[in-house]
Amino acid sequence: MKKIKNLTKMSLVEKAEAALKAAVAKVIAENKRLGIPLVIWRDGKVVHVPPEELVVREVKGNYKTVKKNK
Repeated sequence: MKKIKNLTKMSLVEKAEAALKAAVAKVIAENKRLGIPLVIWRDGKVVHVPPEELVVREVKGNYKTVKKNK
């Protein structure tokens, strides 16, 4: 998986894509953990993927905290 660059240098489209990929990875991991099949669209049909077939990939973010001056 590609390393996510610094958020301040990312366009809005890149930020949205990174957020969507992270959300999908979280759903896949949660379904596998709970033993729930994942419902996807494949070749024009709805398919139920059993939890034992789900592959969990770790999504790493390159996030930094910024201290605000008061």
